[in-house]
Amino acid sequence: MTLHAVITEPEWNSIRSLAEKVAREVSGSKGDWFTTGRVIKRDEKNRLVWISGMGHTPLPVVGFEYDVRYYDTDRKGHLIVRNARAKVVVPAVGQTVFIAFELGSSRLPRCIGVVQGKNYLEMEED
Repeated sequence: MTLHAVITEPEWNSIRSLAEKVAREVSGSKGDWFTTGRVIKRDEKNRLVWISGMGHTPLPVVGFEYDVRYYDTDRKGHLIVRNARAKVVVPAVGQTVFIAFELGSSRLPRCIGVVQGKNYLEMEED
């Protein structure tokens, strides 16, 4: 004799709901992946910033270093090729930065850039 268990629609909904809840707890929900904040402290040597609203959590600045080739001339006018390494600039106190959470839900925050735009918020008139 073979018995077949049938999962009802309410049971499937319950399973789906529990799976979504666990997934949000593990990886964070969509709203928890990014934030912005104003820099309140910085450590240029270690490339760290602290922002308002995140307490004493140091945030590493993420970026690329670039090898840059530029051209110069000597006293006789001959072209000289020079190379330099451009390094990441640590945001200044007061700048607004964009933060990404590597593991969602406010876990492993990383500073990935400075908000460069200005005057982008429009005030509504009453």
